[in-house]
Amino acid sequence: MINLNNKKRKISYDQKLFIKTSLRQLGINPKNNGLLIFQEAITYAYSKDMIIINLEEIYKYISIKHNDKSPRTIETILRYAFNNINSKKLLNNYSKIFGLDFSIEYFSIKTLISDFLDILE
Repeated sequence: MINLNNKKRKISYDQKLFIKTSLRQLGINPKNNGLLIFQEAITYAYSKDMIIINLEEIYKYISIKHNDKSPRTIETILRYAFNNINSKKLLNNYSKIFGLDFSIEYFSIKTLISDFLDILE
């Protein structure tokens, strides 16, 4: 989504810490690159004030930032982290973090990023 005022929003240290801590509480393994990629995806979407999450744009941005990885590689890393979330941690902590009931039918990479954007406002 295009930010009409062309200003990038800055994310604070506290917001970065919240994202990292929350991702770990949701069961994303801190030992793989997926945690870092998720952090960057959320941070980028926030800075661009995305209303509709554009994963292709996010993958492209992160791949440019990590010039040794293609957008497809970034997507693979993110999907691997998402598909291997610790489901027990996810179910126990989702509503605590977001104040929303967890629904597996609507849970996706896009909705997870969107839920973070909603709470960072």
